[in-house]
Amino acid sequence: MRGIRKKLFITYLIITGIIFLLFYLSQVVFIGKIYTYYKINQLKNYSLKIANALAKNDDKTANELMEESNSKVIVVTDTGNLIFGTHGNGQGYGIGLPKTYLNTDEKLSVVEFTHPSIGVKSLAVIRAFLYNKQNAKLVLTIPLSTITDTTVIFKSEFLLMLLICIVVIIIMSIVMSKKLTKPIDDLKYAAQNIASGNLDVKLDVNTNDELEDLAMSMNSMAENLSKAEKFKRDLIANITHDLKTPLGLIKGYCEMLLDFYGEDKEKRNKYLNAALNEVDRMSKMIDDVLSLSKFQSGLVKLKISSFNLKSLVDDVVLSFEPLLHGKNINIVMENLDVIVNGDAELIRRVIMNLLSNSIKSISKSGLITISAILENNHVKVIVSDTGKGIKREELPNVFKKFYKGDKSGIGLGLAIVKEILDLHGSEYYIESEINKGTLFYFTLNKADI
Repeated sequence: MRGIRKKLFITYLIITGIIFLLFYLSQVVFIGKIYTYYKINQLKNYSLKIANALAKNDDKTANELMEESNSKVIVVTDTGNLIFGTHGNGQGYGIGLPKTYLNTDEKLSVVEFTHPSIGVKSLAVIRAFLYNKQNAKLVLTIPLSTITDTTVIFKSEFLLMLLICIVVIIIMSIVMSKKLTKPIDDLKYAAQNIASGNLDVKLDVNTNDELEDLAMSMNSMAENLSKAEKFKRDLIANITHDLKTPLGLIKGYCEMLLDFYGEDKEKRNKYLNAALNEVDRMSKMIDDVLSLSKFQSGLVKLKISSFNLKSLVDDVVLSFEPLLHGKNINIVMENLDVIVNGDAELIRRVIMNLLSNSIKSISKSGLITISAILENNHVKVIVSDTGKGIKREELPNVFKKFYKGDKSGIGLGLAIVKEILDLHGSEYYIESEINKGTLFYFTLNKADI
């Protein structure tokens, strides 16, 4: 037994010990005083009721109360004459009470005395009252042995119960501490597995408390780490593959230039341009990875300005002309002459990524439309195409990093678009249908002119 389990066990014992100490003080140490105080108050109450009954000459009620009180009762006048008594007319009025205790002006008094003949200690409550128009004293007495005997019984029973409870508490403390710490041990085991790289661990904690919440959080963490690990492996595999291919091509072009076409300027330039294109493609891959990392780390700060949407789209389309050369793809721009607020360079990148995806989705010929619709204080920018489309079940995944619908690229284009639009607080949406095309829209704030 160690750690939390030991601390819980000791805590249970300390709390139990404190509770038993309080019971011990009340039931053993102070029980005599407590029970004596209780009996005195009881006799005082009976003396008041009996005195009231006698004052009204209600002897029947008085006799019932005397019997109920389990005490010896006498009534004596101030001159010392015994009016009546429940225990005869012997020494000390039949109860062994010294007459000196009756010579007092107190309305109510409590005394302890010893019977002069038999040595029995007793407790007496003496109450002054008016009986048949004369001053009298009502005396109720009980042997002190009735109090001491009761306290002895209390003490013996308490000590027996104490021993039984100690055994039960120890057993329950061991069981409860083990039960409470088992989920913690499971959490510790799971954390160690996750730390060592085993992300398949699954916790099953049903405690209906914070430990269960923690277990669910750890399961979720392990699942997210597993996904992140898969993303990392996919990223490494994709980057390795996508960088290895152009590097191999560049190497091949360079070897051909050295071996065959060193003097042929036309072919040399052809292969040099091909090599440069592959270098540009690798550079774009690396830029995409770095850009996404910056967006997700929060390092990118928006540079908000007002700009003409049509001018920006015109520049983007112009930059794609070399890529469109030899392809039967028409790009139509509609209602773009509007001033919007945003980070112009980042919005340029959004449109470039969307336009690039549309061009890649069209195999031979098709139409790409870039348009804008004014809605209140917002401008909805729409990029649609007549390309091959995206499967319905794949749509929820298109914004995830490293997700690729085909074998081209490394799957960061729309992930970057999402990060940029989230920074702008834009709304965005994608819909698509196989063999019919894809539509993507996002919103920008309209500039106040």
